[in-house]
Amino acid sequence: MFPALETEVKQESLPDPYEDFMYHHLQYYGYFKGHRGSLPTSATHQHVWKNNPRYLLSGSFGERQGMVPDPLQKEKLLWPTCISSPVHRQIEAVSRDSLMLSSPLLKSRQLLHDEFGEVSPCLREPRDLFTFFSSSGPLQAPRWPIECEVIKENLHHIEWVPPQPEYFYQPTGNEKLPEIVGEEKGTVVFQLDSVSTEGSYFTSSRVGGKRGIIKELAVTLQGPEDKTLLFESRFESGNLQKAVRVDTYEYELTLRTDLYTNKHTQWFYFRVQNTRKDATYRFTIVNLLKPKSLYTIGMKPLMYSQLDAKTHNIGWRREGNEIRYYKNNRDDGQQAFYCLTWTIQFPHDQDTCFFAHFYPYTYTDLQCYLLSVANNPVQSQFCKLRTLCRSLAGNTVYLLTITNPSRTPQEAAAKKAVVLSARVHPGESNGSWIMKGFLDFILSNSPDAQLLRDIFVFKVVPMLNPDGVIVGNYRCSLAGRDLNRHYKTILKESFPCIWYTRNMIKRLLEEREVLLYCDFHGHSRKNNIFLYGCNNNDRKYWLHERVFPLMLSKNAPDKFSFHSCNFKVQKCKEGTGRVVMWRMGILNSYTMESTFGGSTLGNKRDTHFTTEDLKSLGYHVCDTLLDFCDPDRTKFMQCLTELKELLQQEIHKKFNELGQDMDLEGSWSDICLSDIESSTSGSDSSLSDGLPVHLLNVADELNQKKKMYKKKKKKLLQTRKQQNEQYQKNNWMQELKLTEDALSQLHGRDKGTSLDPSKMPSLILTKNKERMQTEKPRSTVSCSPKRSTNSSQEPAPDMKSHWSRNRYPATKRGRAAMTVYPSLHIYTYP
Repeated sequence: MFPALETEVKQESLPDPYEDFMYHHLQYYGYFKGHRGSLPTSATHQHVWKNNPRYLLSGSFGERQGMVPDPLQKEKLLWPTCISSPVHRQIEAVSRDSLMLSSPLLKSRQLLHDEFGEVSPCLREPRDLFTFFSSSGPLQAPRWPIECEVIKENLHHIEWVPPQPEYFYQPTGNEKLPEIVGEEKGTVVFQLDSVSTEGSYFTSSRVGGKRGIIKELAVTLQGPEDKTLLFESRFESGNLQKAVRVDTYEYELTLRTDLYTNKHTQWFYFRVQNTRKDATYRFTIVNLLKPKSLYTIGMKPLMYSQLDAKTHNIGWRREGNEIRYYKNNRDDGQQAFYCLTWTIQFPHDQDTCFFAHFYPYTYTDLQCYLLSVANNPVQSQFCKLRTLCRSLAGNTVYLLTITNPSRTPQEAAAKKAVVLSARVHPGESNGSWIMKGFLDFILSNSPDAQLLRDIFVFKVVPMLNPDGVIVGNYRCSLAGRDLNRHYKTILKESFPCIWYTRNMIKRLLEEREVLLYCDFHGHSRKNNIFLYGCNNNDRKYWLHERVFPLMLSKNAPDKFSFHSCNFKVQKCKEGTGRVVMWRMGILNSYTMESTFGGSTLGNKRDTHFTTEDLKSLGYHVCDTLLDFCDPDRTKFMQCLTELKELLQQEIHKKFNELGQDMDLEGSWSDICLSDIESSTSGSDSSLSDGLPVHLLNVADELNQKKKMYKKKKKKLLQTRKQQNEQYQKNNWMQELKLTEDALSQLHGRDKGTSLDPSKMPSLILTKNKERMQTEKPRSTVSCSPKRSTNSSQEPAPDMKSHWSRNRYPATKRGRAAMTVYPSLHIYTYP
């Protein structure tokens, strides 16, 4: 899939005249420089870069190389087929580190300005140069931090659904708790080089990661009788730091923390080789950080056998016995560690097997899926694939816009928007499987999918944190921070993925109403699927934010638990996507939490979720959207009635726990919902660690600069016309105040009583009639009120007392019943 990783391209020793022409031509347009000092991706170096004009933008968007001029080096690249082969060879000889070009038209001459209006010493990257899929070209290879070693193997796992339910493990009480012995009494059989932890930070990236020869980290087998397992994790999304053999068939495993941090050990994904069929192996992960886990209530690890996949078409499956999750007896004095242990019997001799915390879904998997969409002649008509931004390492963050072409500009402007995102936490791969199910359905030819595309504009960011997914992080990006605590950030260069996502949604809100925002996550301590939302304080839309989750629980009763939902907004969650989008005006703003385990509901009770279960939830999200927007408001009203009853029961329960009696007939609806809800501290959350040390000064400088810029902008008016209008407005207000004071004295009113502007007396007009006639008439500017961002409509007064399981035909099939929304002043096609 990545042929450029397999061979080294030799540089031309003596470039021909055409090559020299191409070099100077591209240099003129600002893409290739004689010295490859490229744009730094860490905001800590932004000050240095801004004050040194020789560091201009080169082809590499993710490398800094220590800000030292460096000669052109050989590097493996992937190039699209849209560039002719002669030009291909010439450009390839010029720079090995350039990002993939999607257009031969290098035409931008615009200087790059920052948000304060200052010119930066580089040219703006044209939109045409963003990565775009070619029908026959290869995919863009993932870019890794330069300290990461990566094996040159392409891993692929088949999708498979177990024919029988996979039940939770039932503890017997006799499970062994192995004592941790460590390297002192064991033998290290696999260990990565020292990885970047807290105190260090990301500097640069390249395709293939670390330069040089890939070391053989596994032990060398002494012969065919050697039963030592061979471990490996230096592949996409892999995570295993060390393996210690403490007995013939027993191993202690240490996970790697998220890069540039000293915590967040949860996600694991590694490979073992040289297996034996009849032996019982024991694996113990020794450095987990969470005191609670789904492994304590029956969750099993996942295993994948390559021989089973080839011979029997069997994929990932739940395996393991004697599963225990317990506190580590070796305390380092700083933080407590927890252990996960399980036993396994491999199905074949000399097999290659994989273990994972959950079904992996890599950046390459996403690119393959998006490539199939881009190459589909039907889907590509209503699904437009664009680049939202580039990550710190230079990997593409994709944005999908999904909607049917509109027949008129008015119809296009009347569409509401729905925003969905996933994988802000890279180790929560269940979010990608739900997203895949959603995309499978919304891109299908189903009548319901066509109707949704007719009435909505879907903005989808399928992988918000590609860097973290690639390197096998659990929670953080390469900035060493949880992105879902920094949605209010002003550091665009350090947190580009969420900065551009927030900016995209901000522009979208200016263009149209956003009905729903949902960010897909995973949860490691609670079963089932549920939502976190935000309580609405507007009494007109009281409880409306709970209608969509309740509807979803009715459409997926064996997977989705409404009782696990929570709508409390805590101070520690102010930086999350859910809360930030809610404060921007999106009433239905949610975080969807899907368990790593399984269901405790209905027909799926005590069984693990499969990828098919998660993908089906993506369909149920679409199905619930149609119920939620049904012109017949019967279901909406029924849900509101049910929610009020549930809330009354919850309030009574709360007062009973406090030992108080209260008559709630007349005042129960005035009780603050946040007072009766528990916090989401039981969620899979992490408190914000703040900014890394090397970014604190940059953030302070930007904040001060922004305040000064706003103050300066407020004082200075841009044009003479604005100055005149402001002068006339001030005179008008002074005259109005004098007239109001005079009238208040004539009529015996208290001084300072406000005068209704709509009943302005004729005294003002008489007094200024002569002056107004001599002045040039002013043009009247009508200011329409800001469009409401509340997504719920007022329910119809008629309602039925039951929940109908049948879709209303007018809702899904006919366009005649579609609600007509007021058009915008600016008409643009989505």
